[in-house]
Amino acid sequence: MTEPSSGVEPAATAALGRWRKLRSSLYVALAEPESVNLGLIVGSHGALLVDTGSTPAQGRAIRASLAAVTDVPLTAVVVTHWHYDHAFGLAAFADVPRIAHESVRFRLSSAEAAAEARRLGLDPQELGQPSVEIAVATAFDLGDRRVEIAHLGRGHTDGDLLVVVSDADVVFAGDLLESAGPPSFGPDSVPDEWPATLDGLIGLMTATTLAVPGHGEPVGREFVFEQRGRIAAQAADMPGPPRPTLPLA
Repeated sequence: MTEPSSGVEPAATAALGRWRKLRSSLYVALAEPESVNLGLIVGSHGALLVDTGSTPAQGRAIRASLAAVTDVPLTAVVVTHWHYDHAFGLAAFADVPRIAHESVRFRLSSAEAAAEARRLGLDPQELGQPSVEIAVATAFDLGDRRVEIAHLGRGHTDGDLLVVVSDADVVFAGDLLESAGPPSFGPDSVPDEWPATLDGLIGLMTATTLAVPGHGEPVGREFVFEQRGRIAAQAADMPGPPRPTLPLA
């Protein structure tokens, strides 16, 4: 799998932290075992959840925990990318729109996802699937709050999504950003395109914007700019595809 693994089945360690307020009617909680940042965006008529946990059971626990934060109904779920710690809880949300990049359905149906499910003690058939697939962007109206969801390009995976809450000046960035450690490169990462995708994120941010990474504390624009530079440097050192040899003149 492309994510770092704890070596322990999440079924044994799948704790869920309490929801903490980040900004107005916007909350973050940690889902173990990979310390993933979950997001809850609350409007007057509905709420939107960012990422779903590591298993269907954890997804159900996340859903049950929402009652401690708000009494408005959950109206949509977004997965920022397909990796198990973000998307394997999708099955717990079958009755609401489940938004993902159009590549995620294929990824969750792959042999790699099935192998990861079995490692977690799950039947691959238990994994949920998105019901709303986007190529570029969509938006959700939560009453007094509009949430925009966008794919600005490839990077950590081929299907990374950003969730933008303009009125709160917050962006959920998934694993395009990490502040708990260095960014995670895997076989499904696209290192040479990742910096340009982060350029798009930087362009959305102001001096007061908080970007919530997939793992770690929220960060500001300067951190994103610095991490973009580190990713670009690392990508430059990675071997690229073989190039054709030009004939000698």
